[in-house]
Amino acid sequence: MESGPAYVVVDIWRAKPGMAAEVLEILTSAIPRFRSADGVSMVDVARLDGLDDQFMVVFRYRSRAARDEFMSSDDYRAFSNILQQLWDLESPIYRGESLGV
Repeated sequence: MESGPAYVVVDIWRAKPGMAAEVLEILTSAIPRFRSADGVSMVDVARLDGLDDQFMVVFRYRSRAARDEFMSSDDYRAFSNILQQLWDLESPIYRGESLGV
């Protein structure tokens, strides 16, 4: 993982009832593409302990501008459109500039 300046985002994604397997399948296919996207330094996904329908997703971008560019990419928008039928985005979404330590 890169060190130094970065922009980090932590999301909690909750599958709608009965949709956890579908969310996991979509994540499994999309995350490798996201990891190779320009401006994305790291993406990690974990199921929350004891909550099979909730996923913690951590993105590390080179900068806030890189995140904005990624979020407007055709690949991410297509992914988001599919997931909107299967998940609910939990709040809050944590975002911040990395301290680079």
